[in-house]
Amino acid sequence: MATQAENLATVRRIRAELIGLLDGMDYCLDWKDGDGWCAREVLYHLVDTPEGGIGGMIAGVLDGSLAEITILPDANNITPERLAADIEQASAGPLSILQTAEDAIAGAGDADFEERTAFAHLPARGIHETRTAQTLIDGLERHWGEHLGQLRALREALGM
Repeated sequence: MATQAENLATVRRIRAELIGLLDGMDYCLDWKDGDGWCAREVLYHLVDTPEGGIGGMIAGVLDGSLAEITILPDANNITPERLAADIEQASAGPLSILQTAEDAIAGAGDADFEERTAFAHLPARGIHETRTAQTLIDGLERHWGEHLGQLRALREALGM
């Protein structure tokens, strides 16, 4: 079972890595290497998957206000307004989501991560199951880690 301190360290590590990967990418926010997503698409996918952001979902499960969740994967969530955003605006959403997760984790006790649950629906994958707050935090680490890998690959392809 992960502790509050371990979960906080996870969120803070993800934030630091995201900030580091985005450093200097303002000129190439929309550049793609083949059929993959550009950095902008990655950022807005993280903002809206799940809808409203994983930070709010973690907070809702930990404070008991969220009993049921739905996650729709694989959307890039680009709108005309988002296409016009600069890197500071595009990164503000993911950073806010991570802050929400950090604040919720900071207010929780170690036992809350396993005791607080919500019923999760992932209809595209046929999954309907109870998930703990810890499962959601682990999912944040896995999901965001995959997309940080995409940003890392974009940087490498650009010679950064």
